[in-house]
Parts: sequence; C-alpha cells; structure tokens
Amino acid sequence: MQITDHGVLLRSLPNPLTPTGMARIRDARPAGPAPAPPAGPQRVDRRISSRGALVIAGQKIHVGIRHVGATLAVEAADTTFRIYDGDQLVTEVARSTTKPIARHKVRKPEPPCRTIPAQRLPA
Repeated sequence: MQITDHGVLLRSLPNPLTPTGMARIRDARPAGPAPAPPAGPQRVDRRISSRGALVIAGQKIHVGIRHVGATLAVEAADTTFRIYDGDQLVTEVARSTTKPIARHKVRKPEPPCRTIPAQRLPA
C-alpha cells in the first residue's frame, strides 16, 4: 500500500488486506502508474526535545537548548541533514545513517501531567 500526495510517494505500508478481502472490495480497479519518488531533498518537521535534540532516521542531532519545544524543519539530502527554523538555517550535520525516514509528521506534544494535590490530614 502506498500513500501519495499529488503523485509523489510519501510512504509505503504493508497491505492490511488478505487476497480474499481484496477480492470483495466493490468497484476496485487496477492501480495507475507507480508514484515518483520526491524530487530533491526530502523535508520533514521535528519537535525539539527538552534536552535540545531531535532524532531523524535513527540519528540524534543536538540543536541547542534555546530551541526546546520548537518545531523545526529538517531537510534530508544524500549526505547531510539541514535543520531550519523558518527560513533560517540552524545547523547542517553530516548524515551518519543510511536508514530511510520513517516518520514524516511531528508527534503532538503530550498533555501536561495532572497531579492530585496532597490532602491535608487533620491535626
């Protein structure tokens, strides 16, 4: 199963249907031409951790404490990762992994933990 956006391949996933399940789909038709891989460097967003780092394709990159909680754009080329804050280049790091980028969207931040206030005991 391939997910595309205007003919550009975003990601491939295993087909969740069995052969009998595929035969039961109504109005099924053959797929069109295979989607083209994205042209040029791939650009994804990442949220900076509380320690000032992000992980992309299994590689941890430190961008600094001042970017904590920010969502930065990462441009993945063949040999480097370029991290942008808006249009400004923050850093360029050599790529040390050959893994493909598995996640293309930023995870939503977790809601803050609600703690129950301690109850006061009668004196």
